Amino acid sequence: MQKIEPVNEKEIDWIRSQVECAKTFVRDFAPVEEMPQLTLDKLDRAFAAWIFSNPIDAKSVNAIINCVGMAFGQILADGLNLSWVIASDDHGSELALHGLPASGDVLIYPANFVAKRWERREINFFVDAYRRIARDVQAITKKSQLIHPN
Repeated sequence: MQKIEPVNEKEIDWIRSQVECAKTFVRDFAPVEEMPQLTLDKLDRAFAAWIFSNPIDAKSVNAIINCVGMAFGQILADGLNLSWVIASDDHGSELALHGLPASGDVLIYPANFVAKRWERREINFFVDAYRRIARDVQAITKKSQLIHPN
């Protein structure tokens, strides 16, 4: 049985700190003259450069997966009107994004999403993944509006 709960202030602060970490990661691996905001293109460039650096330290790999995952998640949350939640089931609890409660129940695990790409050494996926997720969320929204018109 899955349980979805809102994040608390401590978890919100941790997400914010991870997004700040991701900004440093981008500056280190994909430097640009100006960096007013974190973008999917910048995450793609930095993640690719990081993969090509052949990182092997498990602790630093996990830290990068978390900060990049939270940054990707925050971009999704901001752009697609999704909310940070703690999703729990028989296997444990994890930070996730949730949207369209009771009408579509979109649930995305951004750190896990990035970890799977790390395992495959996949690069240049953030921009395309955002487009696909946005398209899916829009389709679910439209379907829900047809089934439950105002």
